[in-house]
Amino acid sequence: MAEKKKSVFVDLLDGTFSMISRTWLTSLLIGGVLFIPTSFLFGWAYGAFVDVMVRAGELGRGEPGPLLAAMGMAYLWIVLALLAQGLVYLFVRACVTEHTARAARGETADTFDVFLSVASQKYLKLVLQRIIQAAILSITLGGVTLVVSVAVGVAAALRAEVAAVLFGVILGLAGIALLVWISIRYAVTLESMVVDGTGVEQSFDQSMALVRYRWWRVFGWTLLFGLMVGFASSLVATPIVFFSTIRQFMQALQELMKEPSHAESFNTMFLKLFAGLSRRLGILQYVQSLLGVFVTPVFMTLLFLELKKPAAPEKGELPVTAPETPGASRPEARP
Repeated sequence: MAEKKKSVFVDLLDGTFSMISRTWLTSLLIGGVLFIPTSFLFGWAYGAFVDVMVRAGELGRGEPGPLLAAMGMAYLWIVLALLAQGLVYLFVRACVTEHTARAARGETADTFDVFLSVASQKYLKLVLQRIIQAAILSITLGGVTLVVSVAVGVAAALRAEVAAVLFGVILGLAGIALLVWISIRYAVTLESMVVDGTGVEQSFDQSMALVRYRWWRVFGWTLLFGLMVGFASSLVATPIVFFSTIRQFMQALQELMKEPSHAESFNTMFLKLFAGLSRRLGILQYVQSLLGVFVTPVFMTLLFLELKKPAAPEKGELPVTAPETPGASRPEARP
């Protein structure tokens, strides 16, 4: 059984890299264009925030109102940049998912046609679905935080410090496990909407039905794949960060050697160093986002199609088919 589970993951990897040869143009054209403004907006927002921190260090103690307003505005720009990046990533991922599903069904998949299909029929529903999913996870996280805080507070009030620490650790780990459990149950909601054309509510039902009884497999496959993608991204990102910052680090070190005793000078130089990395951070964000949409949507689409296959029966059992979800559309049979 363990050998069989491993072979499924290997098949998913093989299928992913084989499918990339058919979806790379959609990833490159749509992602390559749409990630440019959002990535550099994030880099600019990051640089603006660090610039405000540099000004705060140089001014020292002064009127805090204008400085806090500037910091709040800079932080707001970072949040808006992250939101824009997330919305664009969602759209590009949906396009690559649509292309992958069509190619897996043996249909023709034109990049422009895929773009129009996602933009006109599916994107707004995907945004709504992501809002609901984020709300569910946020409410769960808030409830866990409240329970942990109350438990730790009661234990601390009773002067049971050891019990407070134990309650905090155990309940905190239990909360993390609950969030992971919910996240995996909703792992293929996007694929459900894009591939099968389900509605928002039906996509949650179908994802939970497909993951049920296979939670550990889905968790292991997605975790292992995420680690592989993260490692591959680091191989690309590390040289970019190193060679783009080595000169600034050397200059900062030389300045520090001139005035080693001034802590404020060191802090200011440290912030200025990171303020100068805004453009490079935008490039790094762009490269990582583009690499992500080349492989992640393809793997998750093939995983979704794999979960929909009838489960292999044990000895003496009848085959188990994937549960049908109301509202899911079936692809037309082709000769």
